[in-house]
Amino acid sequence: MGTAQVPTRIRHHVEVRLIDDPDPANNLNLDFVLLDTVHSIAALRAEGHTVLLHCAQAQSRTPSVGALYSAIYKGVPIERALAEVVAALPAANPQPFLHDAILRLGAAAQHDLTTEETRA
Repeated sequence: MGTAQVPTRIRHHVEVRLIDDPDPANNLNLDFVLLDTVHSIAALRAEGHTVLLHCAQAQSRTPSVGALYSAIYKGVPIERALAEVVAALPAANPQPFLHDAILRLGAAAQHDLTTEETRA
C-alpha cells in the first residue's frame, strides 16, 4: 500500500515512527519518540503553525500523543487530558502500552512542574 498523499496546502509534514504494536521491538525508543513528538508539536505551535495530528484511525496513537502534549505543555493532569481527548475522539482507545507510557511520562512531567513551582 502506498504512502498517503499530503494535501498541497499543508506546508510542513513531519512523520513520526510510532508503531501501534505492543511488541517493544517495534518501538525501541518509545519514551523518546513520544516526548520528541510532543516537543516538536510545541515548537511548531510556538512558531505560529497550526498542527494537525493524525494516525491511521485516530484510535491509539493520536489520542496518546494529544493527551501527553496537554499534560506536558498545558499542565493538564494526564488522566484528565486523556479523558478530554477521548471525549473529542469517541473511537479513541489507546493500546495499553501507549496508555502506560503516557501515564508514566505525564506523571513525570507533572512532578517536574510541581518541583519547579516549589523552588520558585
